[in-house]
Amino acid sequence: MTSKSELGVALIGTGFMGRLHSIAYSILPSFFPELPGVRRRVVADVTESLAQRGAKQFGYDEWAVGWEKVIARSDVDIVDIATPNDFHRPIAEAALQNGKHVLCEKPLALSALDAQHMSECARNSGRVHMVAFNYRKCPAVLEAKRLIDEGALGKIFHFRALYLQDWAVSPETPFSWRFRADQSGSGALGDIGSHALDFALYLVGQISSVAGFTQTFIGSRPKPGSSDMESVDVDDCALALVRFENGAVGTFEASRFSYGRKNFLTFEISGSKGALAFNWERSNELCFYSAQDREQLQGFRTIITGPPHPFGEVLWPIPGLGTAFIETQVIQMESFIRAISEGRPVDTDFEHGWRVQEVMDAILTSSRLGQWTPVKSSSAALNKKGKE
Repeated sequence: MTSKSELGVALIGTGFMGRLHSIAYSILPSFFPELPGVRRRVVADVTESLAQRGAKQFGYDEWAVGWEKVIARSDVDIVDIATPNDFHRPIAEAALQNGKHVLCEKPLALSALDAQHMSECARNSGRVHMVAFNYRKCPAVLEAKRLIDEGALGKIFHFRALYLQDWAVSPETPFSWRFRADQSGSGALGDIGSHALDFALYLVGQISSVAGFTQTFIGSRPKPGSSDMESVDVDDCALALVRFENGAVGTFEASRFSYGRKNFLTFEISGSKGALAFNWERSNELCFYSAQDREQLQGFRTIITGPPHPFGEVLWPIPGLGTAFIETQVIQMESFIRAISEGRPVDTDFEHGWRVQEVMDAILTSSRLGQWTPVKSSSAALNKKGKE
């Protein structure tokens, strides 16, 4: 628990996600005035021009080149990591060891082993630590969780998830760190598929085993501003069959090669009493089927989220106004800052990030071996022990 009326944040990384996190910090008091304020103290990046631009555009007091010094500052309470994945572990562990709370973009690490070390460091630190799985903060997804917990679906049989984009289809798409395993850990699997796996764990439960398959369609890409080519060593798509510990089964697909799908994150869940369906591209809608309706009325109904749904009245008081990607970031920040204020953990802490990483590692292993592969239960056991 903190008695501070204002928390200082150091942002590491000035890309797209760093910008969104900063916007969320800036408007958080408009929706949750009871929380401690967040002062944007300092932003760091790898070059002076990037850091200066970030400070000006994102509203930070200062800028710095490199992250090592800013995480030890006495006026910094929170370190926000929005860097390529290979920097997550060193920055997070150093920040935790300096007594800072940490928000880290997904996926947590390059591998399950790295994620394990990070979660153990976080647990020992006594600080609040969060992995940024913001899509679960969408009011429609939160309502889906509430319906499931209330028993509206009964026993869950099936989970189906897709996360499809099309930005990488062209062979002219320039090479970036997202196509390098030593910087990203995996391709479509970790970049976007981790969100779909977060949905699976959040809405259905722990995954016990997987049968995975990955494919790389384009083996090399041009370096930015050059005709020279760089080899791609990550997956362009990943697919898996999954078995859940509670007996449910599922299918999963993540691809950056699906023309016409811009940010097509979907799930469908079927149970003994009903079903749910969600599509992020229509993020304010949740489709619900109840087998308990009389036969003449049975069919999917479309629920338009608004004030009656989680965070609906806090965000916008008029039904149908809708929420978007930035609102999920605001709700995520509310969870993070409230946890710091009240001295309690968050739902997507580093142990959860470790669990997602274990599932991803199992999918990659299964693809390599061509067989069903168990998901290690180490993080799940640790979570269960910590809650007893």
